[in-house]
Amino acid sequence: MMIEDKVVSIMVTYNPEADVIENAESIIQSCERLVLIDNGSSPNSKEFLHDLENEEKITVIYNPQNMGLGHALNQGINCLLTSPDIPNFNWIATFDQDSKVDKDYFSKMLASYEAHPNKEEIAILAPNWIEEKLINQAPSQMDNAQLQEQKTVITSGSLVKKKIFTEIGLFEEDYFIDFLDHEFCLRIRSHGYKIYMSPQVYMVHNLGNTKQHRLLGSNVMATNHNYIRRYYITRNRLYTYKKYFRTEKEWIKEDFIATAKEFIIILLFEKDRGRKLGSMFKGTFDAVLGKKGPLK
Repeated sequence: MMIEDKVVSIMVTYNPEADVIENAESIIQSCERLVLIDNGSSPNSKEFLHDLENEEKITVIYNPQNMGLGHALNQGINCLLTSPDIPNFNWIATFDQDSKVDKDYFSKMLASYEAHPNKEEIAILAPNWIEEKLINQAPSQMDNAQLQEQKTVITSGSLVKKKIFTEIGLFEEDYFIDFLDHEFCLRIRSHGYKIYMSPQVYMVHNLGNTKQHRLLGSNVMATNHNYIRRYYITRNRLYTYKKYFRTEKEWIKEDFIATAKEFIIILLFEKDRGRKLGSMFKGTFDAVLGKKGPLK
C-alpha cells in the first residue's frame, strides 16, 4: 500500500455490547492502526474492550468518564498525529461502535477517490449509509457510480484527509455530542474544500431505536432519541445555524424543513414526548444564553 493510500482509524465507544469486537476487527483488517477511545463505559462493557487490547494494531484508551464525542474523537486524532510508529498516512477514518465494514471498504473508497479528476478539492470521503433496520429496502449495489458531492455527512465511516485537521482544526468539543459532524463539514466547506459520498461503497449503520411508520401514505422514520439527545440536537443545531447563517443559507433551510418534519413525527409516534419537548425548549434557551458543554 502506498503512503498516500494509508488509512488509520478511530472508534469511539460508550457501553458497547459484544459485537464491538467483531466491528473493530472488521475495521483493522484493512487499515494501518485503530485507536479505540472508550468514554467511561461500565465495567461489564469494558470486558469486551479488554479482548481487543492484545491486538497488535489496536490501541485502547480509557476515559474515566464520558468526556463527549468531540473530545474522544480529538483524543484519537491527536494520538494518531503524534504516534512515532505510524508516521506516514494520509487518511483518518472515524467510526462508532456499531459500525462494521467489509474487507475491501477502504480500497473501494480510495479507488473512487483516485478516479476523481480534482483530488485536491476533496476533504472527506463518505460511504453510502444503510440503516440496519432498512437493509432489505436498500437499492442494488452500484459498481462504477461517480462521487456525489454532499453538504454534510455523519462521522461514522467517513475518511478525512490528515492535512484537514492541521489546516482547519479538530472537532468542536463544546458540542459534547450531536451536530459536531455537521459543524465540521460546514467548516470544511468554508475553507473551500468539498465533501463527497461514494455511492458504490455501502456501510450498514445502526441509528439506535429507529422505527418505521406510515404517515399520509408514505413511510417515515422515528429515531426515538431520548430526551437528553434531544437537548443536544436542538442546542447544537441552533449554534450551527448562527455560525454559518451567512454562508450556508440553503443548507440551513433544508435542515430546518427536515427538523419540522421530525418534530411532527415526535408528536405523533414517539414516547416520552413531554420530556423530549421540555429538553428541546431547554436546548433552545441555553443556545440563546450561549451555554455549551455537557448538560448539567
